[in-house]
Amino acid sequence: MKWLLLLNGLALLVYATFVAAFLFADVRLFPQLSTMMPPPEAVGTAIREGGDVEGLRAIAMILYDHVRDQAAVVNSLVDDMVFWGRLHFLAALGLACLNVALLLRLRRATGRKN
Repeated sequence: MKWLLLLNGLALLVYATFVAAFLFADVRLFPQLSTMMPPPEAVGTAIREGGDVEGLRAIAMILYDHVRDQAAVVNSLVDDMVFWGRLHFLAALGLACLNVALLLRLRRATGRKN
């Protein structure tokens, strides 16, 4: 029983470390890392107001819209992955805490010290 309790305590410590690291990365690192930035509005404005051929302007606007939409999709996917990662680590931490609490309760109920 003692080794099982130690093993679960170690697992709890490892998961708590993972949760703390993930939350640190989520709060401090991920916001600073821009996965894909949309082009600045000045690019779209320069394309719209340019004196070039109309066909070239239309193609440039299509490309500009495509890059902007692509950046929105990639950023949304990264946000979803961060959410599910956070949920996974918090659920695993909760299960580890519950497991250790149940083992301690069982240990007290049986009255064994080892």
